[in-house]
Amino acid sequence: MANYFNTLSLRDKLDQLGRCRFMDSSEFSEGVAALKGKKIVVIGCGAQGLNQGLNMRDSGLDVSYTLRAAAIAEKRQSFINATENKFKVGTYEEMIPTADLLINLTPDKQHTAVVSAVMPLMKKGATLSYSHGFNIVEEGMQIRKDITVIMVAPKSPGSEVREEYKRGFGVPTLIAVHPENDPEGKGWDYAKAYAVATGGHTAGVLESSFVAEVKSDLMGEQTILCGLLQTGSILCFDKMVAEGVDAGYASKLIQYGWETITEALKYGGITNMMDRLNNPAKIAAFNASEELKDIMRPLFQKHMDDIMSGHFSKTMMEDWANDDVNLLTWRAATGETAFEKTPAADVKITEQEYFDNGVLMVAMVKAGVELAFEAMTESGIIDESAYYESLHETPLIANTIARRKLYEMNSVISDTAEYGCYLFDHACKPLIADYVKNAPSNYVGRPFNDGSNGVDNKELIEVNAVIRNHPVEEIGEFLRASMTAMKKIV
Repeated sequence: MANYFNTLSLRDKLDQLGRCRFMDSSEFSEGVAALKGKKIVVIGCGAQGLNQGLNMRDSGLDVSYTLRAAAIAEKRQSFINATENKFKVGTYEEMIPTADLLINLTPDKQHTAVVSAVMPLMKKGATLSYSHGFNIVEEGMQIRKDITVIMVAPKSPGSEVREEYKRGFGVPTLIAVHPENDPEGKGWDYAKAYAVATGGHTAGVLESSFVAEVKSDLMGEQTILCGLLQTGSILCFDKMVAEGVDAGYASKLIQYGWETITEALKYGGITNMMDRLNNPAKIAAFNASEELKDIMRPLFQKHMDDIMSGHFSKTMMEDWANDDVNLLTWRAATGETAFEKTPAADVKITEQEYFDNGVLMVAMVKAGVELAFEAMTESGIIDESAYYESLHETPLIANTIARRKLYEMNSVISDTAEYGCYLFDHACKPLIADYVKNAPSNYVGRPFNDGSNGVDNKELIEVNAVIRNHPVEEIGEFLRASMTAMKKIV
């Protein structure tokens, strides 16, 4: 198999990268009708598999699971997840031949083996669905021509897909139909019904392409969504402890601070997040973010270049073939960091205190979101897609850190995301370590306010204008207009 993206002409590459249209709510007026009465079988019952299945069942669809015979016989976690939630479970041979829609939600590294095993069992005219297009785009998987291939990709970890659905909302979702596999022209109807069933239509759905989803998804998760949150957690914690801040307090400020700070992003973008700071702190955070952007820009651009060329995927798949030695080494090292090993103190930190004592964290979020967005759009990815893969998904990832720190974040994201997170983190930490170490002590762990709220009017006006006129803010204002049903988390 060859990298599908690299087989395309330049014109087709740009066309596929530029596929991104925000869909009107009226386009989902048929609800789940296209899938009503269809037999839906999910392969795999991990975070995405279980939570998407629960949402689809609650939406009135017929959902069951298929697992490898060994997973059933040995009652592995996937089997337990499915059976404890009262889903029907069976082997590939038992479940796949009658499936109308087969949803592949196994880890990315298993896709080639899984799809190769299930394709001969699929009935003529069935539909195969992914939630991430890596197998199609980066590995170049060839699917039987009578099979329709779609993608429904919620832009969050599986746990948040479920939690947002239960709140009556959903998570933004990209849908796509593989241009090589839509023999009956039913792909878009199926994809739209699937998005409704998981709740995505309440938050906004983008009509996209496999290519645009993969290239933007890999970039977002490697840089701002996972990588920079990991780097920032470790460096900010170490800085606070080295400067005399109580370790338990520092641990809590980081663990729950990302969630609180990025909740402001969800409602009003970078503008609202920055407006939570007093004027002197806002100017300090703005200046710090600009300096961090200058330092990190080459690294963000390198990650985007490596993703576009296929170098990242090639490197990661080589690690897959080497028993994940790099990934497992990085994972173990993260578990040994002081931040991960220090329990959060039983102290009260008010919502506003997370901002007032976390100016550097605010600056990191701003810098990371803007750099990721800029790197994507400079590469031909449309603003809407870049927005969801940078700004909007950041609070959904931050929510996972609040549960069990970096362990939780890395355990619920995809294997491609975790590998990219560690790859970025190990390059970024030495890049910004001195900057973080030498930043003023009141940038993180202590109140920034020095008793004065005075600022220069001209400087404040200029800073506000730069913040509010960044392209990620302009597209975000438009996209958030459809997200009126969002529920407060913190």
